[in-house]
Amino acid sequence: MRESLFKWRSTGRPILVSGLAVAALAGCTQTAPVNPFAAMPDSVTTEPVANFKSCRKPEYPPQALAAKVEGTVTLAFLVRADGTVREALVRKTSGNASLDEKARAALAKCRFQPGTVNGAPKEQWTELKYTWAPE
Repeated sequence: MRESLFKWRSTGRPILVSGLAVAALAGCTQTAPVNPFAAMPDSVTTEPVANFKSCRKPEYPPQALAAKVEGTVTLAFLVRADGTVREALVRKTSGNASLDEKARAALAKCRFQPGTVNGAPKEQWTELKYTWAPE
């Protein structure tokens, strides 16, 4: 028995065995496996998206149009889970109150594709900019 063990070592196989041992030990020096779920966010969220085909374009206030007033208003909308607007606010004025109010009132009538959290519709705020420019 002892003699066969000696012959096995003398055939060059110990190099292969020692190579396998080194490879096995190298695996032991690596850090613990990373949890693939640890890097995932707690939730996946999408923002509401306006469907502009569902509402009319804001009408230019006649006095602002005559004076060729232009500007961009930033509006914030609280969109319900059913896609309707619950609340609409002027976030940043265009510099003209009548332009701001016309845009806010008209766009508040739009339907939205509701925002989602993990695929389920959820009430969320979103912002839109509306630019007024006389044609």
